[in-house]
Amino acid sequence: VWDATTGETLHTLKGHSSFVTAVGYSPDGEHVVSGSFDQTLPVWDAETGQVLSVFKGHSGTVKSAGYSPDGWWVVSGSQDGTVRVWDA
Repeated sequence: VWDATTGETLHTLKGHSSFVTAVGYSPDGEHVVSGSFDQTLPVWDAETGQVLSVFKGHSGTVKSAGYSPDGWWVVSGSQDGTVRVWDA
């Protein structure tokens, strides 16, 4: 996570066991969701870099991840052919 004004690195989010393939920022800027070859979607606190929760359920690489415009839902698409909607 970088500061958009200064370009300074604020946090390096570590927790996936494989390559990261998707990242989304919540509309309020408070959370980040990421998807990976490891088939998980951790939700991170953008300010502290801490993992708040981890969504599991895909059986293939997560290829896309994002938030609904109201920030209530995380949506993910996977190589397993599914799209899942998660309660953010």
